[in-house]
Amino acid sequence: MKRLMIVTALGFTTAIGAALAAKTAVASDPMPLPRPAIENTAADAATGIETRMILVSAVDPAASRASGYGIDDTTRITFPVYFAEGRTQPGADARTVLRAVAEEITYRGLTDITVAPSPAIMHADYETQEAAERRAAAVAETLMENGVPERWIAIQPGLASDV
Repeated sequence: MKRLMIVTALGFTTAIGAALAAKTAVASDPMPLPRPAIENTAADAATGIETRMILVSAVDPAASRASGYGIDDTTRITFPVYFAEGRTQPGADARTVLRAVAEEITYRGLTDITVAPSPAIMHADYETQEAAERRAAAVAETLMENGVPERWIAIQPGLASDV
């Protein structure tokens, strides 16, 4: 009986070891050929709708804070605003979204409003980054037209900025 338990335990241990070794081997296998060039991957990421998105984020003072060290421990509410290709001014749909965002900001008393290009803009070319900055300025302007005071809004510059 003891021999059977020992043999079973050894067999089980060997099976676990083999499974872990197989999983490690699969995880460390190189990417199959042909591998995409790094430049192509970055260019593909920068051409999508993500580069035409502006993020409006704010802090709800009534929301609970994350347990942390007191540095940026607030939960941010983010509203994405999408632009049509080639546009730097909000269209009808974007204006409707921004009107709703402005109402949410003023009704709930949201603070620390930040208007910024999406992180995908970091991989875009200079002209696309400049367009993103114009979109961010247009979003801030539209928020102000809908009742959000200018002093509440901070526009985060993109990479193209001279700042």
